[in-house]
Formats: sequence, structure tokens, C-alpha cells
Amino acid sequence: MKYFLLFTAIISLMSCEEALIGPAVPNDPISNFEEMWNGYDQYYGLFQVKNVDWNAVYAQYRPQITEQTTDAELKTIFHAMIDPLNDNHTFIITDENEPRIESGIFDTLKIQTDFSLDVIPEYVHDLNHFGAAIDYGKLDDNIGYIHFGDFIPSQKYFQDAIDVILSEIGHIHGLVIDIRDNPGGNDATAQYVAGRFAEERALYMNVRKKSGPGPNDFSQTIPWFVEPTGGTRFTEPIVLLTSRWTQSAGETFTLAMQELSNVTQLGDYTSGAFSDNIARELPNGWFCFMSIGDYKASDGKSYEGIGVKPDVLLVNTKEDILSGKDKELEKAMELL
Repeated sequence: MKYFLLFTAIISLMSCEEALIGPAVPNDPISNFEEMWNGYDQYYGLFQVKNVDWNAVYAQYRPQITEQTTDAELKTIFHAMIDPLNDNHTFIITDENEPRIESGIFDTLKIQTDFSLDVIPEYVHDLNHFGAAIDYGKLDDNIGYIHFGDFIPSQKYFQDAIDVILSEIGHIHGLVIDIRDNPGGNDATAQYVAGRFAEERALYMNVRKKSGPGPNDFSQTIPWFVEPTGGTRFTEPIVLLTSRWTQSAGETFTLAMQELSNVTQLGDYTSGAFSDNIARELPNGWFCFMSIGDYKASDGKSYEGIGVKPDVLLVNTKEDILSGKDKELEKAMELL
């Protein structure tokens, strides 16, 4: 399908996406508007959480669309429609060479300035790599360090990696887990990885997903638990480093880790984009991405658009990173 041909690289960084291709409809401004609005109306799962009246959005913007509406005008209107959702998993791609139409104020396409993996070797001796997603080594004072770049590879990959890493690092009295640039991946894989640091079973989120066109058409709510997994586990003190660039499965991993008594979260709030999303193609070839899930933490609250609050709030400046300093990592070492 066209979606997969054009956007393979983008899809690889998303949580869980499908292409929903409906029956052929005319390619004109009115039809594109109607298809866009109907797509979100039927599949978007967070209108209640975001406190957005989608029918009111239709009433406001539909009169502005005519047969003479240009693509530029349509882009402006679409942005105004989805912007109040403040959802990093909700955006519109009009062309693979153009900036996407964002929802909310946090632009995930900007360059991260509060973290750089290039600075880590200043602190981690003999930084090693395990495949494309993991970096690891030892800090001073017998503290381990693991950087999970994403949760895209298979569970088997992480199982083998953690076995090797814990064996090579050897006896340590504390561990830093760094997910400050983790864009997500597979929630079940992240759940497994969190279990490698767990001593007991704990609820960490409840998930339901849009299952029909009606506003209350959702699947049955499914509880997610973190519990001990794998062979060798590390259950000594851990500091989990997060940032506003920690997204999707990186955030559900954070929810799981927060339930563990041996874990302290340090850094910035996470991004606030938990839900799986799908893509729906418009007649003009534009793709509308939308969150389909309603993910709530163990406290019953949704942190969509907010993010998971760290136990210790501390954010590197751009100047810190450019000078080769990682004050968040230094604070993590101090805590351990």
C-alpha cells in the first residue's frame, strides 16, 4: 500500500500503526475535509481526555471550506482543528518532503538539546553497543549504565542483551537506565524489559482502544502488569533518566518502572504521547495519524499531553551538553 511505501522510515519510529484505506471518494477540498473530520470522529480515542468537542470543531470550520479552498488554506484549517488535541501521536503528513502538520506545542521533529549520547563516554568507561538499540558500560563508584535507544527490536533481542549486559557489568550496587531519547516501540517489549528489574507483580496501566464509530465505542479495558521476567534480574537501586523526548512505549516503560520500589525517576517529564496510533489516507494522498487508545496509569489518571512527572526534576541546558556536561547523569550517580 502507498502508506507503507512512502513512510516506512517514519513508521519504524512509531508505536503501532495501521493504514486505514476507505472507499474511493472525490478529491476536492470539501471531500478531503469531510474525510479528515470523519476519520478522527470514528477512530480518535482521546476526545474526552482532551476535553475537545469534535462536533463543535466541525461546526466552526466546515463553513470555511469551499470548492475553491487551496491546499495551503486546507493545511492551515487542519492544523487549527487538531492543534487543541495537544497529542504528539496525532499529526498530518501532506508530503514526505514537507514538515508535518503538528498537534500541540511540542515539535518532535526539532533537535534534542538536553541530551546527547556523544557526551556519555565522558562518564561511562568503555561504552559498548549491543545491536542498534542498546549502549552500556560502567560509571565510577561501581555503578552500571544502560541506554535503551528504543523498544523496536524483538523481545528475544532484549532478553539476550540484558543477559549479556548484566553478566559483563558484573556486581554493581546501582544502575542508571537512560531512555532520554527513546521514541518508543512495542509496549509488550517494554513491559518485558521492565520486568527484568522487578521483584514483584504490580499494575501499572489500564488500556482501552477505540473499536467503533460511536463516541463510546471502546474495547474492553485491559490491565497491564509489570512482573519479574527472564533469568538474571537486577533489583538493586536504579535511577531512570527521562526527558520530554521519552515517548510512546518509552513512557509506558516509565509507568511500569515507577511502580518498582527500587526505582527513582530523574530528569524531565516524559512527552505525554502514550497511545498507539493509526494512519488514514485522504483522497488527496495526505495521511492523518491519530491516537486510538485511552491509556491510564495505575492511579486511574491519563497523562496524555502531560507526561510522567519525575521524582527528581532536573533538566540539562543546551550549554551543558555542548560543554560535555551531563548534570542529570551526575545527579543520578550522586543518588546511587
